[in-house]
Amino acid sequence: MPKWGEYERTTATAINAYIGPLTSGYLRQLDRRLTGLGYRQPLQITQCGGGTISVDKAMEAPLLTLDSGPVSGVTGSHYLGRVMGYPNIITTDMGGTSFDVGIIYEDKPAYSFVSNVNQYEYFIPKVDIQAIGSGGGSLVRIDQATRTMRVGPESAGAVPGPVCYGKGGTVPTVTDADLVLGYINADNFAGGSIKLDRAKALSAVKEIADRLDLSVMDCASGIAKIAEFQMADIIRKMTVGKGFDPRDFVLFAFGGAGPAHAGIFARELGVAKVVIPQRETASTWCAFGAASADILHIYERVDITGSPFEAGRINRNLERLEETARRQMAKDAIAPERQRLQFSVDMRHKGQINEVEVLLEHDRIAGDFQAPLREAFRRRYEQLYGRGSSFQGGRLELVTFRVRATAETPRPRLVAAEQLSEEVPPAARRPSRKVHWADLRCLVDTPIYDGTELRPGNAIAGPTVVETPDTTVVVHPGQSLRVDRFGNFEIELGEARIQ
Repeated sequence: MPKWGEYERTTATAINAYIGPLTSGYLRQLDRRLTGLGYRQPLQITQCGGGTISVDKAMEAPLLTLDSGPVSGVTGSHYLGRVMGYPNIITTDMGGTSFDVGIIYEDKPAYSFVSNVNQYEYFIPKVDIQAIGSGGGSLVRIDQATRTMRVGPESAGAVPGPVCYGKGGTVPTVTDADLVLGYINADNFAGGSIKLDRAKALSAVKEIADRLDLSVMDCASGIAKIAEFQMADIIRKMTVGKGFDPRDFVLFAFGGAGPAHAGIFARELGVAKVVIPQRETASTWCAFGAASADILHIYERVDITGSPFEAGRINRNLERLEETARRQMAKDAIAPERQRLQFSVDMRHKGQINEVEVLLEHDRIAGDFQAPLREAFRRRYEQLYGRGSSFQGGRLELVTFRVRATAETPRPRLVAAEQLSEEVPPAARRPSRKVHWADLRCLVDTPIYDGTELRPGNAIAGPTVVETPDTTVVVHPGQSLRVDRFGNFEIELGEARIQ
């Protein structure tokens, strides 16, 4: 990582060396087996920058593959958002152990350039993903000092898993609370492949409830609400904390557990609407993102220079980056007409140590470029740190020059339905069940639907639960769900109704 900062560069090198033999050996074996099975295309591996790299590049720099799974969820959301016409998206991925958040603003994923593994900080350009330990398997405990519940960050994992799995777990989890509340069907979890034990979940939640002098339903509802508010908090840090207004965004909820809780944390944030992408595909949305990713190589070059800037010096840095990028693209057998380059530069006020990235509108600097470049820096800086925070008369520094070299690849085809139907098919209706709704403070006999049978144009008023083989969508009172032209579920958010 040719960046200014010896500690972070050393850490990046050490981590790359640490994971290198295992990762490279695995990828080499995978490539060999695929070739033996007759696969003739160049193998591409997802990377943390938001695209894919060749298997040779991944073996050379396995550090680039760290966090590439969650990043692929942002990649898939970016592709679907373009198809649907949504330039501003908050991506949320809730699985069994964690809750991952990403941002797409003005059709561009938000980037970060410093990452952490445990306490080790290192440089790498990657799509900005922030995560907390809040998933379906997050453990519920009581803080003895305050006599309050805590949810996560510890997780039950797959083994023993939630208490309701019946594999030896004794500490209740978010999934156990969802089962007690009636969100989850004990006989139709994971498409019926797993039978859940509601009695065990009820007993585990009751033990917590008794210690806090709560009813079982209030306790289960509190567990879900704590998890949901923790999710809302990390999203605020990714949006409000970085100069974005959540009300300007659509929220994509995916992962196996995300659609069950998105209706609450999204309403808490005030976003425009919730999209559960491609129905049951939402549970494996990161895999969809990997399939829709473009080839991407990111190269950086540090050359600290203060204002007034020399166009020649800037262009020489851009030329060297372009040469490196095109050399790699040629190695990947990408024709010149398919290659796309986007240049940017990290800038800062002279005397500061933190930079902000500014995208360059052209491949080279020419003419009176200084005023537009300064203005672009001011806009980005004040978006991050507040109006008036930039010292407009002060000197600026260019620190890191960067190029993103991309090439489009074939993507999954999303076809819009030609006709919309308001009539809900009879096959989509399932037997109703009792669900506890916090807004209504009681159990309500709630309509249940088979999400695979719903058709584009169908609309259902909450409260209701929509089930697919791999996820459950919970629609709260005052909200409604519709199926759009592309087969996504959309939740229109309403105000909480307290009785």
